[in-house]
Amino acid sequence: MEKDRYIGFKATDFVLDQDFIAWTDGFERDTEPAWQEWLEQHPIEAIEVEKARQILMSLHFSQKEFIAEEVDQEWQQIKSRISEPDVAVENDIKVVKTFPLWAKLIAASVALLILTWIGRNYMYPSDGTPLLTEQQAANGQQLTIKLTDGTVIQLNAGSTLIYPDKFLADKREVRLKGEAYFEVAPDATAPFLIYTDDVRVKVIGTKFTVKAYPESKDVKVAVVEGMVAVNLTVVKGKKEIVETTEANLIKDEMATIVKKDQQLKISAFDKNDLLGWKNGILYFEKASFPQIVEQLERWYGVKVTVQARIEMDSAWRFSGKFENKSIDYILDVCSYPNQFKYEIIDNEVIIK
Repeated sequence: MEKDRYIGFKATDFVLDQDFIAWTDGFERDTEPAWQEWLEQHPIEAIEVEKARQILMSLHFSQKEFIAEEVDQEWQQIKSRISEPDVAVENDIKVVKTFPLWAKLIAASVALLILTWIGRNYMYPSDGTPLLTEQQAANGQQLTIKLTDGTVIQLNAGSTLIYPDKFLADKREVRLKGEAYFEVAPDATAPFLIYTDDVRVKVIGTKFTVKAYPESKDVKVAVVEGMVAVNLTVVKGKKEIVETTEANLIKDEMATIVKKDQQLKISAFDKNDLLGWKNGILYFEKASFPQIVEQLERWYGVKVTVQARIEMDSAWRFSGKFENKSIDYILDVCSYPNQFKYEIIDNEVIIK
């Protein structure tokens, strides 16, 4: 078992890994101790392992070969069965609706998962280990989370944080998708680790922000106070580690990881740009039209539809700073002079 290459794995990665499949199917019993030890040391990945187990069960039951695209579909189907109101859980699973045989087998195979799937809480597979909680700030919302160690996290719109109800003695691990501002409680004996895609942020106690939306072209880590270590793992194929780069950032420094070429760059940063959101300020600095649309959708929780006949100049850029302004006010400013017209219907903005 090559332990290091499994760090940061998602369920889809585990399902497509031959060593993991062999262990799950019981063909590699001699690797059981190593796997159990690894899971205890990496509790954040434990939920992905449990998902992968259930997916493999369902795929085996349906007796079909699988590819990467099928994995997420299977997991969504499993979750839909779990949340299905006509599925009752008592001593055994009882399916009231008439489902195909493979769906019934999936429901039976995830009995334990159904019992532990409460709201957005997840349970680690090992007995006595902590619960994992997933908190999401929807578009148009922000969320403040206080962890058991005293760490305070401000989650920006369109972001998700996964964390345990209690941390291990020697490390504190969370997983982020989106953007968040961290005020980490100091603990020299237990570093605080944030995982997002192939980037790991490691701190003892400090203040910093992480911006890592999946659709963005880069990941940004900016330090407000203290020091932060940023670790980038470059991978190819099925998570084969090619290169690991680590940079230590101090106050007022930012690391930018460009996803396309997997390069890590250090620079100063604009606090309005990176931190304005936590103070209720919407800030644009030479933003393109697609970036404007993306920000407005997150900030106001709306859907922006651009009609096909609208063609914005690719060189068009916009800069502005807005505090407590309505979306129509911002659209009026962006559209001046006669760049486009718009209409707002319920939660949809139509650019025309």
